[in-house]
Amino acid sequence: MLDLKRGDGIGIGPYLLRDTRLVTFAWMVPLCSIIAAVGIHVALGNARDVPFFISEADYPGLERFVFTTGLLTSAAFHFLLTLRLYTLFNGVARRKILQIATILGIASSTHLAVLAFANMYDHLTLHVYTSLVVFHGGFTWAILAHFSLPHPHRTGRTVRLISLFIAFVSLTTMTVAMSRGIEQQRRAYDIQPEMIPLDDLQPWIDVAAPAEFILFFSLLGCLASFSWDVIKHTNQTKDSTIET
Repeated sequence: MLDLKRGDGIGIGPYLLRDTRLVTFAWMVPLCSIIAAVGIHVALGNARDVPFFISEADYPGLERFVFTTGLLTSAAFHFLLTLRLYTLFNGVARRKILQIATILGIASSTHLAVLAFANMYDHLTLHVYTSLVVFHGGFTWAILAHFSLPHPHRTGRTVRLISLFIAFVSLTTMTVAMSRGIEQQRRAYDIQPEMIPLDDLQPWIDVAAPAEFILFFSLLGCLASFSWDVIKHTNQTKDSTIET
């Protein structure tokens, strides 16, 4: 049984997953799994070129196992965090904004679960689609979740706004660089975008790939920033209970 309405965390059968630990898992699991997958990919000599996209580490072998397992677990934690934030702040947040944020959070987390298996080598079209939903949906979720809170924690608010700004710049840089590269190569060779070899796009990947890594880290910063708001809400709830 999944109990989302406990005051100190999520009840999973006889176990309790505390809110602060849930937030930590939500950003720490993807961080560690992606770093591990990328490191293994480079160490085994499987890197096509440097820099490369994060998804290129979803390469057949040990790195694919780490990549897939890590993203699937991350999707589960992000899904739980989305539902838990809705349960925690539903009574005090701007309800409509929080509801839309929750829908986007569910969408991005479920697409992340699909992305864990839709690797770019065997399922390129599905991979591109799910990646767009995960990055754009996750970014929009963070924005709406932020603005749904009427009185966010000062530190959490600062970390979140900085992370969101960096994420916006990185997402824009990555999108513009790849759009220009794909369009130029498509015109030069008169082929569909999915048929363009990554090696031919490397001059633009040199810009887009670092931007993707920065985007990834900044989105994790957004996730981590909610820990301050969760702690603040928990303390306020305890204080009101004591006063009562």
